[in-house]
This record gives sequence, C-alpha cells and structure tokens, in this order.
Amino acid sequence: MPDTLARVPTPQMQAILERLMREDAGLPDPTTLPSAEGRALAERTNRRWNGDLPAMAEARDVGLAPGVAGRVLVPTNDEGEGAILFIHGGGWAFCSMQTHERAARLLAIEARAPVVTFDFRLAPEHPYPEGLEDCLAAWHSFGSIFPDRRLAMAGDSAGANLAVAAMLRLQTEWGRAPDTGLLFYGVYDDDFDSPSYRLHADGPGLTRAKMRRYWDWYQPVRARRSDPLVSPLKASDRALSALPPLYLNAAGIDPLRSDSERFHARLSSLGRRDSLRIFGGVVHGFMQMSNVLADALTATQEAGEAFRKVVNAE
Repeated sequence: MPDTLARVPTPQMQAILERLMREDAGLPDPTTLPSAEGRALAERTNRRWNGDLPAMAEARDVGLAPGVAGRVLVPTNDEGEGAILFIHGGGWAFCSMQTHERAARLLAIEARAPVVTFDFRLAPEHPYPEGLEDCLAAWHSFGSIFPDRRLAMAGDSAGANLAVAAMLRLQTEWGRAPDTGLLFYGVYDDDFDSPSYRLHADGPGLTRAKMRRYWDWYQPVRARRSDPLVSPLKASDRALSALPPLYLNAAGIDPLRSDSERFHARLSSLGRRDSLRIFGGVVHGFMQMSNVLADALTATQEAGEAFRKVVNAE
C-alpha cells in the first residue's frame, strides 16, 4: 500500500488518537500490569466505544457450553438465511462480550443476520488451547441454535486467530464447518520482524511490546508456536485450501498488517479468491470505534456484504 496510508492517520483517526491521549493520560499500559488488573482496565477503557447501542429485535443471554456464556443478537432486519458466531479480540487475554457489544450489533445489522457473542477463558490463567476449546464448544452449540441457516465464524485480532484455528481444527474432528469466515485485522503468526512490525513497533495503539506480552501469555513456549492452531500461517497448503471462503481486512497503521497481507498472499498462491481490504490511515482495533470513525462503519458494511454474498449464493 502507499507509504502515506501506512504511516499517516486520516484526519478523523488523528482526532481520535488525540482524544485518547487526553482521556488516557496517566493510565498504565494494561499489558504491563498483572493480568487481572490489566483486564479490568481494558474493560473500563473500552466502555467509550459501546455507548448508543443499536436496537435489536432480540438480545438474550444464553449458556453455550459449561462455563461459556453467550449473547444472541437478532437485528430487526434479519433475513432468516444466515447467522454469525463472533469471537472477540483482546490479545487472548483481555476484552469480552461487553467490550465488543456495539461492533457485534452493527455487524448483525449489516449482515442482516443474528450474531452470537460469547466469553471464552482468557490467558495467561488459561493459555492455549483452553480459549480455543471454548470457541469450539461455542461453535457446536451455536450450530444447534441455527440448524437451518448458513453459518459464519468471525473474529477481530486475536479473535480472528481463534476463528481460523477453530476452522482448521474442525477439518479433523466432528462438527459442521463454517460456510464462510470474516476476519478483522487478525494475528496469524509470531513474526515480530515483519514489515509492519518494523514500521509500527511503537504504535500508535498496538505495539510490538504489547504483542510480545500477549503471545507470551497465550503460548509461552515459543517452540510450540509452530503449531498451525496457534500460528495459522504455518498451516499446510492442504489445510488452508480447505478453509471456507474468507473476507479479511487490516488496518494500515498496525503492527499486524503484514500478518493479513501474508495470510492473503498464501491463500492466493493456492488459487483461492479470498478478499482482503486494507483500510489506510487507521490503527489496529478501528472497528471498535464505530461511534466516531466512518471507516469502522464502512468496514462493517463490507463484512456484512461479504457474508450475504456467501449466504445468498446458489
């Protein structure tokens, strides 16, 4: 992408970054705190993105599996054809259904289909594979809620990593596979020397140091990160070829941008025709900012369109 899009925030993004500097002045980096304290801080600071929640025809809490609480969000424009299981991001260690409530509701509206969110066990208290096991348990229960619909698995950041890992795992165990996947600025490898990691090592927003901490919490044994269920870019050609159609996006100003670019390039080399959209001038996690950032709304609209294209295919 053009260098300016990779480096320079859009005017709207710049205004948001300046606002965050004011609001968060004096707050510590949550990844430098004990995990429980960092998690509480992340919950608190994410509340700003979850005001003015779009109305739903139905919003109900459900138990998806033992210990896995979920929430079913049904939009007023539900077309009755598909449904989406959404896995929240947060470095496998932070965030929740609540931090991603507005994003999930908007996705439901744009997809014209129910979105189910849920809480999975978080690292470092619950490192790999515990969070992934919860995602798989949620998927199986989700399918039973919507047995006659076409189904998608979606996720942002670490949630996108878990979504791909779950899709790979479903290739080798019992269970219905997703019909499509929606992956937002995902983490697919532990290469901290990629072009985007070098360019955006110090942010703004997500940094190399934060990602190192997240990885150390999720899979502290570095040699075991070669497992494709941890680093999907290390999956075999055969496994990647068998994935359902994917929609990917990435933020231009993001240490993880190269992860999406490399993942898409790998998929394309196999003859697949998955979509990748890079939103220049915005930072990691931008889809959380839909109450103040136009690009967040555009990204959600495009994801909904990609979902509907698969759902409505003959």
